[in-house]
Amino acid sequence: MKTILVTLCFIAAAFFLSGCPATEKVRKEAPSPPPSANKPAEPGIVIRFASLNLAKYTKRIEKTDLHQFSDVLKKEKIDVLAVQGISRYPGVTSRIDLVDELSFDAEMRNVFGETIDLSGRQNGNAIFSAYPIRSSENSHYDGIRSSNFESALQAVIDCGARDVVFVSTLLPEKASTEDVATCVNRLSEFPVYYINNPVIIGGNLPQSDVLRTIARFDATRPVKEDDGPRVWFANDGSLKLLGQSVAHTQFGPLMIAEFGVFKKTQP
Repeated sequence: MKTILVTLCFIAAAFFLSGCPATEKVRKEAPSPPPSANKPAEPGIVIRFASLNLAKYTKRIEKTDLHQFSDVLKKEKIDVLAVQGISRYPGVTSRIDLVDELSFDAEMRNVFGETIDLSGRQNGNAIFSAYPIRSSENSHYDGIRSSNFESALQAVIDCGARDVVFVSTLLPEKASTEDVATCVNRLSEFPVYYINNPVIIGGNLPQSDVLRTIARFDATRPVKEDDGPRVWFANDGSLKLLGQSVAHTQFGPLMIAEFGVFKKTQP
């Protein structure tokens, strides 16, 4: 199992031929294009997406923490939030449920993707949305050397202008180059699987641009390692990155990316 489709090294050089210039001058002026043709297309909607990694947060989370965090989400006008490294304690009345409590406080819908259950403690990733969630899927990374069963949670969200696929994922810490390539290769399948739907990913994605570029993802501008999760997106022309920022919270840095989402063109 040494070759993992790390044959992501296929970027072939493309050359474009330009046409020859016209040899005759045309006296008649071409009609002016209609005014709308001169204007760039406007996004159908603007979505503010955020991502937070809780994998290294070791303190006990209380209701007051989530109240404060939901205030940050409202202040930053976050529409969709991806959270990685969540721990839940079903049946333990002395522990609050982060997913349900935050969903209630922030007035957002949620989906949760479990990675592993250890003696009643569930670990996993979640996606919260102010928009309706059409469906969700949790895909584990097969063939990697890890006992934590890391996965990529996908949610198809109805954003009004069109459906957008949001992904919340936590890659293994200190993973080998081979394992990281396996995870990135799995992520690269989503734009094909969810064809004609934009894909936006939040998580502890690789800092190196090599694998991301080969997998044909765009990304927010580089930030410092401690500036929180990174955001990748499959840009087939249906998305435009309008801006990005980092908000500092009691849980750590919150990566925020604002996207213009274009309406699906009629065939």
